[in-house]
Amino acid sequence: MRIFIVCILAWFIAQLIKVIINTVKYYNAKRKGIEKRKVTIHTLFKLGGMPSSHTATVIALCGCVGLHSGFDSDVFAACGVFAFIVMFDAFMVRLPVSRLTDAFNRLQAKVCGVDATDVKKVEGHTIPEIIGGFIVGACVALFMVKVVGIYEITL
Repeated sequence: MRIFIVCILAWFIAQLIKVIINTVKYYNAKRKGIEKRKVTIHTLFKLGGMPSSHTATVIALCGCVGLHSGFDSDVFAACGVFAFIVMFDAFMVRLPVSRLTDAFNRLQAKVCGVDATDVKKVEGHTIPEIIGGFIVGACVALFMVKVVGIYEITL
């Protein structure tokens, strides 16, 4: 249960960072007179963007397992494979699909007109976004295990 809490915390912090980044971008664009979508509570649950909350979550999982069970344990190896699959999917599958969806929606709008319904976009991540998520997840895991001492707390 402790590791689950750390993973949720890593996800939440990554999402909170996204809200902060999007808020700064919004006010910078507004100051320059550029129209940009306003940041709402829905931004907290938005996929894609900097940092990757998926990566932060699985890296927090890996970090907690590694710090608790050892980085040479079978459980850490399984978590590492899971984390690799999540990050690989975000970059090598969802990002190209996201870009193809954008192109398809633009093409569909030209061919079918404005009344065409857009295909829902699945957000992927760039390498910097994945690295950002990696850093957030590792920091949260390290902080919770070494500073807070989640394994010394009795639930």
